[in-house]
Amino acid sequence: MARAVTVRGRLSDSRHIELDQPVDTPQGPVEVVVRSVVEVEEPDGASIIGLFADEPDLMDEVANSAIAARERDSLRTRGA
Repeated sequence: MARAVTVRGRLSDSRHIELDQPVDTPQGPVEVVVRSVVEVEEPDGASIIGLFADEPDLMDEVANSAIAARERDSLRTRGA
């Protein structure tokens, strides 16, 4: 099963990328996709999404739960 890891860094020259954090997996041959990133100033307080940046599977589960609840439960009750 393929596993993807997203790591930010800076292109230091045409053949080298300085990563912001170490990468220990995956091992062996890898494919690298380089794209420009718009740098955004972070607000003083941490956002709720930012707090879960290292937990993408948990965020997917939370979003799917919210979508399922919205599809299942009406926001308005009839006759009210």
